[in-house]
Amino acid sequence: MQKKARYSNNAFFDDSKVIIITGASSGIGKAVAQALVRYKPKLVLTARRKRKLYHTANLLKKQKLKVLPIVSDIRNREDRTRIIDLTLKMFGRIDVLINNAGLGKANLFLNQPEEEIDQLIETNILSLIKMTHAVVPIMEEQGGGSIINISSSLAMLPVYPFAVYCATKSAVKVFGDGIRQELKDYGISVSTVLPGPYNTEFNKISGLNDEIVNGKAVDKLAIKIAKLTIKPKNNLIQPRSFIPLLWITEKFGFLKEKITLKIAEQIYKARIANIKKIEFEETKLEEKEIELAVATKTKN
Repeated sequence: MQKKARYSNNAFFDDSKVIIITGASSGIGKAVAQALVRYKPKLVLTARRKRKLYHTANLLKKQKLKVLPIVSDIRNREDRTRIIDLTLKMFGRIDVLINNAGLGKANLFLNQPEEEIDQLIETNILSLIKMTHAVVPIMEEQGGGSIINISSSLAMLPVYPFAVYCATKSAVKVFGDGIRQELKDYGISVSTVLPGPYNTEFNKISGLNDEIVNGKAVDKLAIKIAKLTIKPKNNLIQPRSFIPLLWITEKFGFLKEKITLKIAEQIYKARIANIKKIEFEETKLEEKEIELAVATKTKN
């Protein structure tokens, strides 16, 4: 027997619903938190970097929002439990979970350390599944809620310098598709966001040169994601220009191979450029240290 939903997303912010955003100290997570200000929710922000997280929280508090920042690593079971316990203790419920925390690493699979593979899988998919698994019973008991998972357009356009990353983001989409129908009967919506390239810290963390791989401003994407909390949709592909691209590559396999190869070559080029940039900066630093040492010795 199907359980009738007692929850409606239409009146979502009538009583300031509670929203958890993981990875909220920067990038998409921070931008989404700022985009949600207009709806006056109660926000729970989680991230590993304390200074950046508290900076984001303070910006939102100045706009009269109730904000609970929690320094945590969602890969850690105790931290996931603490996030949920502190949220319920302070706000009494959980209405939306935005699974934004993620990690990107551009590397050839042949050269990729196993530790890096573990980090990608644990951060991008295992933690997301476990966080969702912990929150869903609470939403079911409340009569509904919303899950928003941040995947990537590379889930549908897998490229070789990002093979493991693409695999994890594909898993995020498949996971959302898999649980959507089941949770719908409990008034819980599941949305998957598939963003293309945006200007965040992603390139830096992934080891890519920004001058070669550039993206769009994240503000418009954040607004679209914020709207999912009011009007959920199964999949949100952004920017919109990626919609026909993904459709064409899905229909015509030979085009997909050509397009993904072109993207892969650009990503790999950006990675090599970043390595050379780091080596150049390190060389310059060593030269300055030598000059300083010589000057100090001469002076003495």
